[in-house]
Amino acid sequence: MWWLLTITFFLSSVVTSLLLFYSLKRINQYEDLIIQFQQIIEYSTGRMKQVDSKGSFESDDEVGFFFQQLKEIQLLLSDVFETEETENAKKEK
Repeated sequence: MWWLLTITFFLSSVVTSLLLFYSLKRINQYEDLIIQFQQIIEYSTGRMKQVDSKGSFESDDEVGFFFQQLKEIQLLLSDVFETEETENAKKEK
């Protein structure tokens, strides 16, 4: 009876460990994807600001809407990562 419980516990530990490993691997892939999106949006916003140095595109109704939405997406993504960084900085202190 004792051996049966030991074997059952060992097998459940191995299965749980494998599931956790693959879950963390997938989470890291999604995090990398989000970081790539953030970098693309930051680059796009910077280029749009260079093109729109006079503000004529931003004040236009149709182009200004796209410009504003792109800025809002960038701010949303930046807020997510800034919160994480400040929490990590607080924990390290």
